Amino acid sequence: MKYAIINIFIIIAASVGSIFFTGALSVLIMLSGLMMVIVTYAILEDDQFEGEENIETGGEVKLHRNSFSVITAVKFVAACAFAVVSGGFPGFAVFAVFDEWKWAVNGLIATVLFVVSSAVRTNSSLDSRDIAMLVVESLALMAIVMILSLAKLLVRNLEIKKEADRARVLNSNVSEMHEKRLNRELVKQNYLADKNARLLERENISRNIHNSVGHSITAAIMTLDAADMLYDVKPDEARKRMNDANERIRGSLESIRRAVRTLDDAEGAMPISDLKAAVEGIVDDFIMDTERRVDVIYDLPEDAETGGKNKELQIEKQHVEFLTGVLEELLTNGVKHGNATKFIVILTGDSAHIRLEVKDDGKSDFTDDNSKARIDKGFGVKKIISYAERCGGKTSFVNEEDGFRATVELPILL
Repeated sequence: MKYAIINIFIIIAASVGSIFFTGALSVLIMLSGLMMVIVTYAILEDDQFEGEENIETGGEVKLHRNSFSVITAVKFVAACAFAVVSGGFPGFAVFAVFDEWKWAVNGLIATVLFVVSSAVRTNSSLDSRDIAMLVVESLALMAIVMILSLAKLLVRNLEIKKEADRARVLNSNVSEMHEKRLNRELVKQNYLADKNARLLERENISRNIHNSVGHSITAAIMTLDAADMLYDVKPDEARKRMNDANERIRGSLESIRRAVRTLDDAEGAMPISDLKAAVEGIVDDFIMDTERRVDVIYDLPEDAETGGKNKELQIEKQHVEFLTGVLEELLTNGVKHGNATKFIVILTGDSAHIRLEVKDDGKSDFTDDNSKARIDKGFGVKKIISYAERCGGKTSFVNEEDGFRATVELPILL
């Protein structure tokens, strides 16, 4: 729109300069009004024209179109009529309003048409003085048109530079906003990651204490109950049971300490033979405390060929801690909830998976319909499922006709 205002100013200046040369003032005013409308419409049409593009070459800006539009032709005819009616060279300065051509072309067209118009008006009867005046006026006209066109070109360059600066500032602001948003998201993600890590540590503490301490105390209570029953009949046996319960309680304290230390030394691996030893120790203690029958079956690849040499298979420390806790949980639950008397513990695996299965002959009301409610209510079982799923493993709890069967499978990631 600023460009249209400059063109209108050129038309007004050309009209004022032509007042002294024309006798058709009303026609000149009418043509000047028409030119104002045309140049304004032309600028608006230029902004939406498909072929319009600003090309910066050699310090100047040129406006290109794919074809000579109708509006340009109409503007040219109106400019010619305006220049002829003006009666003098100031009216030909109106050709400076053409943005479709270079500034030199504008000056050349205006000068040529002025010379032709002057020659026709005087019927070629020009003396030397008239010719000299015509040359001076032509040079003045060319200079005026070229100066006005160059001024418009300068304005256009300034506008383009201003728009480019505005675009850079806008892009910079957008980039800054985007960067701030990314930083906020990163801070939020770091906070959530830290929060999840703390929750995971709390879950590990609660699971380890529940699995180790809870079962040790349960075994101690059962041993004390047995000692109470034997106190009057077999005092020596009762004293032995009481000593066993005392050892269990001491072991519970050590389990608490071990559970806390495990958080600081949870990384690393252990040979699979250590897992077997831990399972055997849990089973032996359980048999001693409850006098239940427990059969253990192993199918583990204790050796793995590495570089042509046999090397004992390794398993994550966290998995060892978890599986031993699971075994304690399942054995205790079998007695507490199912009153089971016989257990079968099956520990199998390969280089990619480790699987613990515990079967008992207990009677339970655990069914497919109430399994979700029972699992949600049971703290130990819920922790087992949570850990297995988080590690990419799976669990299964099934109440069969001859007892209860629980299975936990974990991937070996070493």
